[in-house]
Amino acid sequence: MSDRDFQVGVYVDAHPAIAEQARAIERAGFDHVWVYDSPLVFSDPYMALLDVARATDRVLIGPGVTQPHARPAHATAQALGTLAKVAPGRVAFGIGIGNSASWSVGQRPATLDEMHEHIRIVQGMLRGETVDHDVGGGRRAPLRFIHPDGRWIDLSRPVPTWVSAFGPVGQRRAGANADVVLIRWEGAERVAEAKARLAEGARAAGRPGGGADIGIGTVYCVYPIDDEAELETAEARAALGPMVVSRLRYLTANHEHADEVPEHFRPGFVAYQEHRASLDPVERHLDNYRGYLVHTPPDLESFVTPETMRTVATIGSPDEIVAELLEMRDAGVDHVTLQLAGPPAGWCARMGERVLPRLR
Repeated sequence: MSDRDFQVGVYVDAHPAIAEQARAIERAGFDHVWVYDSPLVFSDPYMALLDVARATDRVLIGPGVTQPHARPAHATAQALGTLAKVAPGRVAFGIGIGNSASWSVGQRPATLDEMHEHIRIVQGMLRGETVDHDVGGGRRAPLRFIHPDGRWIDLSRPVPTWVSAFGPVGQRRAGANADVVLIRWEGAERVAEAKARLAEGARAAGRPGGGADIGIGTVYCVYPIDDEAELETAEARAALGPMVVSRLRYLTANHEHADEVPEHFRPGFVAYQEHRASLDPVERHLDNYRGYLVHTPPDLESFVTPETMRTVATIGSPDEIVAELLEMRDAGVDHVTLQLAGPPAGWCARMGERVLPRLR
């Protein structure tokens, strides 16, 4: 078991009415609120995060996650520094290569080199340093905040970097500069493997302590129920359907053959692959993000069944949900960030009353 605090947070889509959800999440006892950075899909993440900052007093907040193609690194640093002025000590920098965020605008995700260059600039600027950046034409120029002590930004407290790194190469690279690394929850053995890769990367980069201080975070979904019959309800399908469709879209966009994906996803993979092939390849990237993580398009509801719901979430009694989360904690996971599944008020209440108090 980790000797650090075990924390649980929530992902929320960026939208103008986000303050009410943020307050419900904080009241329920969650520890952090992450806002998706998905262009063309949701509202601007930093405008939403400003509302989250003003609506809450305790939770850690940040983009979950941004990516290098979203905006220049100095603009990312500016946005995070501004948030830190409103919520000092409560801001984190979440970043990945940008899978959905890139594909939704017809781009490929960033390379690891691009992501780590973005991280280098953002981290340096938020430490108040002067850093260099590529301005084109083979030239590099210095960057720094010109008024670091004014009314505009706050650089007085660290802004931790959370790096999404699901693969082995990405995890090794993250060992050089991440404070927390987000991985998939696939059991204690995979957590141990990720920690070994992070330590390898930290040692290669000459990081003090060999990366022992890097936190492990997981991205997950849970849905507490009292009776199996609840999975046949419209409420359950509405809550978990977006995650089912999102997973199928991810798999079909990144794999060609069913034998490349986990066995329990293969039937849905084949069916969705056929659906995807029927779409106009020029505009397919737009169709792929209809309802992304918030609702299930009517023509895709057939993919949402009790069986597919169980492939994307731990579904069960509060006792079973608690057991799964404690297994993560005991495996060395420090932070779990959950997909918001269903109407926020009801889901937050169930989690706050029946799950979170038993994790402390």
